Amino acid sequence: MEKLPADIDFGQGYNRRMRLTMKNLRGFVFVFFAATFTACTSAPPEVPAARPSGSGRVEVTMIGFKSDEGQALIALFLNGDGWPDADGPVFATAAVAIRDGQATADFDDVPAGPFAVSVFHDTDGDRTLDTDAVGIPSEDYGFSADARKMFGPPSFEAASLQLAAGETKQIAVTVK
Repeated sequence: MEKLPADIDFGQGYNRRMRLTMKNLRGFVFVFFAATFTACTSAPPEVPAARPSGSGRVEVTMIGFKSDEGQALIALFLNGDGWPDADGPVFATAAVAIRDGQATADFDDVPAGPFAVSVFHDTDGDRTLDTDAVGIPSEDYGFSADARKMFGPPSFEAASLQLAAGETKQIAVTVK
């Protein structure tokens, strides 16, 4: 194994040679980690806008089911946290029977402001959106505002609707 020389020449730009010592190395390591951790810190999270006071009702009619087997699973979100997979806070969920290719779900006391709905046809009753080997859903699904995206789910903003205090909002979601 080759030993490192005690003096290392750091190039023509330096007027002197630098001696590599443990003290220099510790200083370098401290500066390196301080710069790394400073660069990795993120800005504080955005404070969500306050929702208007009051609440309303959202009535969801789902259409386009190919069969009446299984059930329709619906999740109502008030923001993009966990959207659309219910991995985060969900305001309300429902599991409803399908009749003649349609299903309905009502949500009361929904706070005024933006909301979005995701729906899927749980044909096998496992309460999970089934996918094929490459991750493409094999069970039908849909979103409020008929939001669709070529690859992956639409954003919360694309699917969101506004609910005014005291309003009853009737929406239709087509599952495909």
